[in-house]
Amino acid sequence: MNADVAALQPQAANAPCAQTVTQISESLQARERLLTASARASRLLLEAPDVRAAIPGVLGLIGEAARVDRVNLMQARTGAAGERLLSVVSEWTAEHGTLVSAEAVLRTCNEASYPDVFAELRAGRSVCFNKAGSSAGHHSAIEGAGTQTKAIVPIFVAGEFNGIVGFDNTQRQRAIDVSELAALETAAGVIGAALHRERLVDDVRREREHAAEQRVAELAKANAVIRGNLERLAGETDLHSFMGHMLLEATRQFGASSGDVVVRDDSLQEWRIVAHVHDDQLTAAPYAQRVPLEGSPFTELYGDALRQVLYVDIASLQTNTWPGLMEYHRAQGEIGTVVYPMMFGDRSVGFLGITFRRKAEEVTRSELLVALAQQATLAVQLTRLAHSAREAAVLMERTRIGQEIHDGLAQAFTGILLQLGAVEEFPSCRNRGTALAVTLSRIRELARDGLAEARRSVMALRLDQTRRAGLALALRQLAERSTVPGGVSGTFEGDTIDTGLKPEQEHELLRIAQEAVSNAVRHARPRTVRITMTDLGESWELAVADDGAGMEQSPELSARQGFGLASMRQRASAIGGEWQIASEPGHGTRVSVRMLKRA
Repeated sequence: MNADVAALQPQAANAPCAQTVTQISESLQARERLLTASARASRLLLEAPDVRAAIPGVLGLIGEAARVDRVNLMQARTGAAGERLLSVVSEWTAEHGTLVSAEAVLRTCNEASYPDVFAELRAGRSVCFNKAGSSAGHHSAIEGAGTQTKAIVPIFVAGEFNGIVGFDNTQRQRAIDVSELAALETAAGVIGAALHRERLVDDVRREREHAAEQRVAELAKANAVIRGNLERLAGETDLHSFMGHMLLEATRQFGASSGDVVVRDDSLQEWRIVAHVHDDQLTAAPYAQRVPLEGSPFTELYGDALRQVLYVDIASLQTNTWPGLMEYHRAQGEIGTVVYPMMFGDRSVGFLGITFRRKAEEVTRSELLVALAQQATLAVQLTRLAHSAREAAVLMERTRIGQEIHDGLAQAFTGILLQLGAVEEFPSCRNRGTALAVTLSRIRELARDGLAEARRSVMALRLDQTRRAGLALALRQLAERSTVPGGVSGTFEGDTIDTGLKPEQEHELLRIAQEAVSNAVRHARPRTVRITMTDLGESWELAVADDGAGMEQSPELSARQGFGLASMRQRASAIGGEWQIASEPGHGTRVSVRMLKRA
């Protein structure tokens, strides 16, 4: 190519003063035209729904303002062999107007053919060609056919070289001064800005489409998980089993390494782990299974205060809210936990926690996590409603049985005692030494024992004794009602006791004492039954001891075989107590329950 490549410099002025003024005036007018055209072009591109469709018209607008014969836009692309190419994508000529055709796209130049030119352009500097000879013969795409003078302005999009805008004069050579070139660069910059904006719009659209596709896929996956859990919830009667399956599904879906479901138990005043997953396996948690509601760091940090999903950075934690939990997480290389509160109304019923060996803040925004936590909350509430329904049914049945015993057996025994009193007034029965008098005395003792047993049964069926009167008074009344003159003597030692235990725990302790007294009176034929409530410092001990016949076989074997002893053991375990039984033939039986005091 017969041309000089140089950054444009102001032309030296050797003409007379009038000619210089004319040149300056023309330069200023050209600059003004270009800036005005650039402003119009910018507005057209901003308002155009399709930037690429509007660019050809913008080239014509700028070309007319610049008073050049041809303007073309060439954009960079990569060839099949990785070479850097520039292809004409739009062109305007003063003779034919705007040209956009398939042939135009085929006009391509290889950057390697003009290394010096493209070194300047890629460095952000405009380049000028001044033809030194005839324009006939071979020409390149970047030079253009018949070009006499050409200004090439680079375009950058997002800091990357995107192409060039070429301004050609084919009719004559003319100088382009610095100010005019600056205006051309401004015009080219308008096109570059529009292309940049179009790329951003395309990127946003693609991101939205990708996000929409991901959302559809996530929703489909979430729907499958939710549907499966709902079917399991409808058929699963055990809370632990359902929570285990739900937690296992959650850790799999989010790629978590471990997880826990913690449920609030108001009856026992504690937080309890009902499900634990480690590396895709349901297993027992290798740390504390429960912590108290009152006074624990877990309650202070979370409790009813946490209403929104929380991401916890394990490395930054200073307080160990759950005994052994932080040590476990760090030993497993876990770095973050997502904690989701299970709320029912304004009250927390528990927490769903899943832990990761990676940063996982994005999980806090997952709708699937929300759905799983809500299902877990629903499962807890359904379990509590089912338990309440069972308790209500049991209460109604106990009340009915108690009324029947009171109105049936107790009244019958009372009637027998009244009739015996009337019979003993007969002259033939007044002699205490006769066989008839002895028989009547035995019948009276049996009737009194039956009446006492009926009264004990009625008392055992009442659920609100400890709540109204306190455990100490209820135990004292139990001892008094178990006393049969001439038969069994019941005593209580404990005075007025404020155990500090929950009402539910005191209620179960009373039921254990009632069962133990009933067993002793019915089976051991004791002379005395002694009930004690003892303060052992860190715990309370309730004991029922009798001096009856004792047990012929092992007490533990009897506890496994007998319904009453098994019931006492289960009641003690349900409230966190330690139940024990000791007995020897001929030396009576002692049943005890030890309960830890609460801090």
